[in-house]
Amino acid sequence: MISRPLLLAEVSVIAAAVLAQSVVSNRTSDIATTAIENATLPAPTIFAPGVISSLGNDGTPTFSPDGQTLYFYRYGTSPGSAVIFESQRTGSEWSIPVAAPFSGPASDRQPAFSPDGRTLVYASRRLLPAGPGEAFRPVTQLWRVIRTASGWSAPERLPDTVNISERMHNPSLAANGDLYFTCPTNQPGQELTWGLYRAAYRNGTYDPPQRLAFSGGDLLDADDPAIAPDQSYLIFGSHGLHAPLGREHLFISFRAGTLWGTPSKIHYEGDDWPDLSGNGDGEPQISPDGKTLYFDSSRSVPIEPDRSRSQFLADAERLNTWDNGSSNVWYLPLKPLLDAAGRRREEKQDDAKE
Repeated sequence: MISRPLLLAEVSVIAAAVLAQSVVSNRTSDIATTAIENATLPAPTIFAPGVISSLGNDGTPTFSPDGQTLYFYRYGTSPGSAVIFESQRTGSEWSIPVAAPFSGPASDRQPAFSPDGRTLVYASRRLLPAGPGEAFRPVTQLWRVIRTASGWSAPERLPDTVNISERMHNPSLAANGDLYFTCPTNQPGQELTWGLYRAAYRNGTYDPPQRLAFSGGDLLDADDPAIAPDQSYLIFGSHGLHAPLGREHLFISFRAGTLWGTPSKIHYEGDDWPDLSGNGDGEPQISPDGKTLYFDSSRSVPIEPDRSRSQFLADAERLNTWDNGSSNVWYLPLKPLLDAAGRRREEKQDDAKE
């Protein structure tokens, strides 16, 4: 291809087109944001109590494309003991979890299926050398397994291009293979914060990860990305985008073109529950059909002070199975929220035509 200098008129046309795209993208994002802020979802529901949500600390599951298999991680008092478990669906029930064939002996966490179910990426804490000839040290980085005709492949560490930190967490895969994750970000003169990144997948390899930028600038103090398969929206957690600071909550941002819109808090009944641990609600995962949002939380069922004997016995049984203050899995209907944003977009488009 022969390059040539752009004429002034051409530069003006390109600049105008870029500006127009930016204005339309931001306007579309603002429309969706308004719809989200005005919507309130019902109270979350505990997921598979006594089986997936247990007496241990349970991470949010990732589901196979047909929804019949899930993987999640669980640990006791220390995340260093985390194991990825597998469970199969039979009718409306989930089987007793068993350790995934690829998990261990390291501490493995936060599994994430690719939308086609052929790849599973997860965070694994292992002893790796700091450099050639140097001592080993524990680092958490991203690994993957590939589904084969005989089962899962042996785990392989993702390349250095992706593993840019010794604290890599929360992978999420788009349909085209793009990888989203979170890791610490050091800003000069500031405390350590967590940021969101995307590594584009091209021709079988990953591009260097790029920090996600949102309307108004880069977003700091954000983690736990869950990307929609078509990358039209992103759900994530943040400890610093709403009061009280330090308690994690779920947010959503819509994409228009190459831009991410202003993050909007996902409202649901009971999202202001009193959390003495400060953990809040985090690690979101989207169901394969896009209709349900899963997340982990250490929330408990409120105890009524004037409860009946039958209520007392039900509360006691719940304490024996999952409701002990550890992290468990909860879920919300996601489709109503996305539908509200879509209807709002269509209404604005109709108004513009008129």
